[in-house]
Amino acid sequence: MLPSTIITDLGYYTRPIWDKNTNNFKLIPHYYAESVPLKTLCELHGWNEKKNKNIKIYDAVIFSVELDLLEIRIRELWDIVDTFVILESNATFTGETKKLTFSEHRQRFEFAKEKLHHVTINQHPLPAGEGPFYNENQMRRAMDSALIEAGVQEGDLIIMSDVDEIVRPQTLSILKACDGVPDVLHLQLKNYLYSFEFFLDSNSWRAHIVRYKGEQTSYTHGQISENLLSDAGWHCSFCFRTISEFQFKMKSYSHADRVRYPELLDSSRIQKTICDGNDIFDMPPEAYTYKDLISKLGPMQPSTSSIGLPSTVLNNAAKYRFLLPGGCVREDFSAMNDSV
Repeated sequence: MLPSTIITDLGYYTRPIWDKNTNNFKLIPHYYAESVPLKTLCELHGWNEKKNKNIKIYDAVIFSVELDLLEIRIRELWDIVDTFVILESNATFTGETKKLTFSEHRQRFEFAKEKLHHVTINQHPLPAGEGPFYNENQMRRAMDSALIEAGVQEGDLIIMSDVDEIVRPQTLSILKACDGVPDVLHLQLKNYLYSFEFFLDSNSWRAHIVRYKGEQTSYTHGQISENLLSDAGWHCSFCFRTISEFQFKMKSYSHADRVRYPELLDSSRIQKTICDGNDIFDMPPEAYTYKDLISKLGPMQPSTSSIGLPSTVLNNAAKYRFLLPGGCVREDFSAMNDSV
């Protein structure tokens, strides 16, 4: 193990001593059942049913290569979202040139063309001294303009989340129907890793929904409110169909420095990691208390339950087998090893 790797791991293992979680939230209980009227659901949340429900919902995402998750997201939210705003760049967050994946696969989303607003931007190699967050922040600023181009109006609702952070459509129906909802509301999502077979925790909070207020509103992924609505959806990290997508993501996203040695990108290692439920970067878990750290050490335990998952996944189980319990072997693994 390299000295730099030892130092990094030591930092994670001692984190509960020198660091603390600065994100403080007021958790709002969430209520839903199929037979309960919206009026009752609003009241259960401490809100009132809205008389004027003409506001629109915009779903705004920065897209890289997550075709499967994007399709699941659009189909899952189709009945409640008015416009899907998709922003795509010709470069990764690390500044490497990449294909415009959505543009190349536009035909796959022909079913959704009436609600799609797709925008591309050109980015270049990172300026000297800048890291991946430079390009990421540039993309988030470009999203502000993209939303205006898409027609967002004062009072409309905007979902701000990554492609793999999918809000329950039932949650959005409640937020649209009720008065008294905070203008900025973070959404607690269930964290899954590699598929819905491996449930990690319920600590995902970055996804949020905001009421548009012109120049006061900007696209962000950090904490901007203390209000957090519980159990509002799913966050499926590294939920890719192919090993090659894992490799691309590991090298291209904002934390690409976690690829600490080239063996991490080996296809056989990645495949075993996915099926065993271990960390894709072979790193200790992020935790602010030793209780949490100890509970997350070692592989995750697989689940045999698919209750409460996105209906799009279950209605198309054969297509999305890789996201369900027992489907951990990725479809390109055999081909990649046969070519070696």
